[in-house]
Amino acid sequence: MTVALEIYNSLWAMEDLPYRGEPWTLGEQLDRLAAAGFDGAAVDLGARRRPEAAALAPLLRERGLGALVFAFVSSDVDLDAALRYAECIGAYRMVVCGCIFGEDAAVAGAVHRWFRRCAEAGVAMQLETHRNTLTDDMRRTTRLLGELDEQVRLAIDLSHYVCGSEFPVPPTAEIEGHLERLFARAESVQGRIATRCQVQIPLGFPQHREWEALFEQWWVRAFDAILERRASTADSEPVLFCTELGTTPYAITDRDGRELSDRWADTLTLRERAMAAYAAAHLGRISS
Repeated sequence: MTVALEIYNSLWAMEDLPYRGEPWTLGEQLDRLAAAGFDGAAVDLGARRRPEAAALAPLLRERGLGALVFAFVSSDVDLDAALRYAECIGAYRMVVCGCIFGEDAAVAGAVHRWFRRCAEAGVAMQLETHRNTLTDDMRRTTRLLGELDEQVRLAIDLSHYVCGSEFPVPPTAEIEGHLERLFARAESVQGRIATRCQVQIPLGFPQHREWEALFEQWWVRAFDAILERRASTADSEPVLFCTELGTTPYAITDRDGRELSDRWADTLTLRERAMAAYAAAHLGRISS
């Protein structure tokens, strides 16, 4: 059974591009994604320049691009609005950042309700590992997984944990144990590289190389875990990787507020590295 890799890019990550030039229109952004070989676009419903669903839908269809929705959800009302947006643009997958806090059992109850509501709407929900959400702490998240049905899977973005918990290099055995539990519930991977003090770094700086290598290793492990589950269940659903190099304040700037690197060039580099990580995970499974 062959399981394909699909690579999407966040439209939030297309804001303020090109590098130090006149901003691309929405149509131009999508043209760049299609020309570069991306499979689709992800819409962050909390982005400053979120496109209207009715305007975006035909542009995606014209270019043969798929759609994905990222939603920050604090209530059933928020979720229903996100589902309406997803329906309009033809998205069958949604990544949810749950903005609720409380006892694990109460939080798990809300997540299960959202998961069922998405399933009823024909949308596959994933829960993102993200700061200032119900998964903001790696240790709490692995504990919460014990309360959640196995069907609730994760969108893995380790940049939030590396920065939020100030991971050392190399990570401790305790941290590695938590990561293994997260990978075991992974459904997709998000592409951003962080250090223990910065949530998003430019690529290619010598002082960042150890972090770039570490994230690439983690992506291989996450892909391997997803492929293992696909094989065990005879599931041929494509594996999703989403590059998400955000505009300011995620992007590091100089004293004049200008970004230090070309995020579009970095996005294309991350796409190539994701493909290499997926190939390595696939080859490792064949070899074993």
